[in-house]
Amino acid sequence: LPGDDVTEIILSSTNTSNHASKTKTKKPKLGVGLSITTCEPNDSAAATPAPFFLNDGTTNTTKPPTKPTLTTTSDKFKITVTRAGNLIQRSNASNVTYAIQSNSRRYIPTVNDTVIAIVEDRAGGDHYRVNMLGPHPAMLCNTSFEGATKRNRPMLHPGSLVYARVTLAERYCDPEVSCMGGAGTGGGSRKDWMTDEGTFGELKGGTVVRISLGLARQLLSPQNVVLEALGEYGEGMPFEIAVGVNGMLWVHSSRPEHTVLICNAVKNSEILTSDQIRGMVASLVQTVSMNSKDD
Repeated sequence: LPGDDVTEIILSSTNTSNHASKTKTKKPKLGVGLSITTCEPNDSAAATPAPFFLNDGTTNTTKPPTKPTLTTTSDKFKITVTRAGNLIQRSNASNVTYAIQSNSRRYIPTVNDTVIAIVEDRAGGDHYRVNMLGPHPAMLCNTSFEGATKRNRPMLHPGSLVYARVTLAERYCDPEVSCMGGAGTGGGSRKDWMTDEGTFGELKGGTVVRISLGLARQLLSPQNVVLEALGEYGEGMPFEIAVGVNGMLWVHSSRPEHTVLICNAVKNSEILTSDQIRGMVASLVQTVSMNSKDD
């Protein structure tokens, strides 16, 4: 919760990770939802009223005289939470980042976000106006598809779904999205749009449902429990999904009951533990299998 002191939690986790790692020490960083404040020399519990943020996307004109780091002793600074949510840890080859993952109700576009958007109408000769559940409609150029040209481009209609990437998210202009891969897309497939095998592009068929923003980001985790359980227990149940961080989930499978199972499993997983999720998925798969045999 806002105001909670998580200094000891982050420091202990950082030290444990560095001791367990056989490679070079990773640099700890703070992300969204955390602030760090210096403490008075004679009172370790009293923090100065001028916090500064690391990797938070914000600026602060007032900085403490001595910039604290996460490698100093904890009596020189305090790390507090500025927004409600779960404390998460992301690691890469060089550093480890701590941030607060919150389940906000309103989606705010950010560059490189992967979103599911609904085509509303044409906006001029070369653009479509799409709705991605943000504050404003976004613009999609009809040549922003892999391999598309002015003569060979997809023709979208109102109501069509596209899986796209946010390329522009400024404060005073409409956002822009693209169905082409780029930096920060996780190495997705960049096949021609006509093959229907690329990561981004039009989503044909399937079912789209609304989910919370927090659940959407959980589904994009490589170690997501519910998706692993669906792959483990759902043998003989092939399916495709596309997750938009704007709170939309697209599911496509060969049978309607499989689609309903997957949607229910994903929605139920938000409030369950890992063991409960696995048990829930196994029970749903068994129930659907028994009903299919009866039919």
